[in-house]
Amino acid sequence: MQERYIFREMLSEIKGLADQKGNRLSLDEIREFFKNAHLTEEQLQMVCAYLNEEKIQIEGYEGAGKQEAPDKEEAGMMEESDCLELYQAELEEIEELSEEEELKYFQLASAGDPAAKSRLTEHYLRTVYDLSRTFAFGTVPRGDLIQEGNVALMLALEELEFSGKLEDYRNFLYEKIREAMEDTLSEGQDLKDMGDKVAQKVNHLSEAVHNLEEDLEHKVSVEELSAYLDMPMEEIKDILRMAGDEIDVNE
Repeated sequence: MQERYIFREMLSEIKGLADQKGNRLSLDEIREFFKNAHLTEEQLQMVCAYLNEEKIQIEGYEGAGKQEAPDKEEAGMMEESDCLELYQAELEEIEELSEEEELKYFQLASAGDPAAKSRLTEHYLRTVYDLSRTFAFGTVPRGDLIQEGNVALMLALEELEFSGKLEDYRNFLYEKIREAMEDTLSEGQDLKDMGDKVAQKVNHLSEAVHNLEEDLEHKVSVEELSAYLDMPMEEIKDILRMAGDEIDVNE
């Protein structure tokens, strides 16, 4: 799980770099960015394929289904639902594998074949998209779920072990993708819960300031609030920093 988090952060960072460059990167820039990750050539190609699916144009990359970078202003105006609709249309153009072909590619991929991994990545993008519907609730945008699922798919294809059963391979990928989406939802809920707790503390402090100022008839200090609430001064200062300009007291 830790490996996925680290890799996810690296992908987010390089997507941010691409955004600064108008959704365009060179293959050399990607190699340099991931040099400390010690990616194999096939892993680097999978990263390029993923970035290309995210509409990032890569100079020097000759992968199949290469996408042109969209106009940045136009992309910024699109709603997530519009982006998902376009993405779904692109996925529908991908030729599906027969069960015999799928098993063959899985067995080749488990032996380290980069072309087989690339074809399976392409084939299972639709599975990630469809599975994201199941988890599309709460505070996490569906696009984020798809991104996490795609990252999990890429990493799972690096962990394949040889099997003679297609169902074993399918179950393994499905479990990895599902786990990634569940973790993402859990993280999103944790952040929401944290935000709710911060809001409660800010509201509580704001009410205390109002009541105390009415009693004392002057602008209160952190020290006075600490005594009034029986709360450490450092904790009050932390809440004040989170509140910004919302609460005004004497330091």
